[in-house]
Amino acid sequence: MAFALFCVLAFTASAGAASSIFGTTGSSPVGIMIDSVGNIYTANSGSDTVTKITPDGISATLGTTGRYPQRVAVDSVGNIYTANQGSDNVSKITPGGLSTTLGTTGHGPAGIAIDSSNNVYTANGESDTVTKITPQGISSTLGNTGKTPYEIAIDSTGNIYTSNWESDNVSKITPAGVSTILGTTGSYPQGIAIDSASNVYTTNNTSGSVSKITPAGVSTILGTTGSYPAGIAIDSSNNVYTANFGSNNVSKITPAGVSTILGTTGSYPQGIAIDSASNVYTANWKSGGVSKITSDAKQAVKWLAVTKTKTVTALITPAKGVTYMLTASQGQKIKKGSCKNVTIKQGSKKLARRSCTIKLTKGKWLLSITPKQGSVTGASSSKTYNFK
Repeated sequence: MAFALFCVLAFTASAGAASSIFGTTGSSPVGIMIDSVGNIYTANSGSDTVTKITPDGISATLGTTGRYPQRVAVDSVGNIYTANQGSDNVSKITPGGLSTTLGTTGHGPAGIAIDSSNNVYTANGESDTVTKITPQGISSTLGNTGKTPYEIAIDSTGNIYTSNWESDNVSKITPAGVSTILGTTGSYPQGIAIDSASNVYTTNNTSGSVSKITPAGVSTILGTTGSYPAGIAIDSSNNVYTANFGSNNVSKITPAGVSTILGTTGSYPQGIAIDSASNVYTANWKSGGVSKITSDAKQAVKWLAVTKTKTVTALITPAKGVTYMLTASQGQKIKKGSCKNVTIKQGSKKLARRSCTIKLTKGKWLLSITPKQGSVTGASSSKTYNFK
């Protein structure tokens, strides 16, 4: 194929959110999806299987697929579908684990999506087309795309969008099969997602950024990411998350374009998904397994306040190589705290902590602990205090 997986080691980290390995998978997981009850599914390109991981982290092989499954999707009744890049078809796996071939596709399918009527669509990277497969298994070419479509997304009215790897743009195909170029992107767009207002976002693999394209086709760079962003996901507040294949981490970009590193992952994350509690999961292509980055960054920080002296201390569980800054803001006024290393006792254990303290005045203050490693700024942990 014209596109490939980049193998780049450029590790960065953040202590802003807690990262952990949530469950094991088959070999070389690429795609990842979460169903309505919180089960996680991965398409394992190295073992031609789908793994199911329960909300409790229990992993099992759900079923087999065609050759080299790339992305995975789930329908309204819990059937799982994979786009099989090596066998030019789509596999269907029932919740009970029964595997069948739903239908054939164009050459080299990678991305996959399902509409509200359970029609399945694939982005065919070697034939520059989108295939539509009905629930009955009838396959047809819906429309043409730009060069080397990688991933695929569908909006609420049934329009199909593809990120076109070699032409640096996004195609839009109507339900009637009318194809147009919606807008341009950064270099080598890979992941694609749509927000509630039908804005389209792509991860730009070699330019380390996210493009935003409005329904009218206006293209801008929303924000920067880690190295070689691959998968992309959007939460209910329209924050954008990317799985950064080259730097083993996840970026978060707010709707205003503020970019931070949310947390670290396993080796070479490809797919990314978000659950209803805004926890982030990645499928780690090289190391296998699924990483989970919790939405609650506060768990690494314990806040202590003395009302009489209007003093606040943040006690931080530090990460190796990460520095921390405590700031307090009140309107346009910003104050910085001071930090030092301390040791605390927990039973018979002595634990290393970073203690940051700031003295304030009357009024309402927003306090934030911001981690940083090198030039990378992590997600902040914040708390509000109102001193009388």
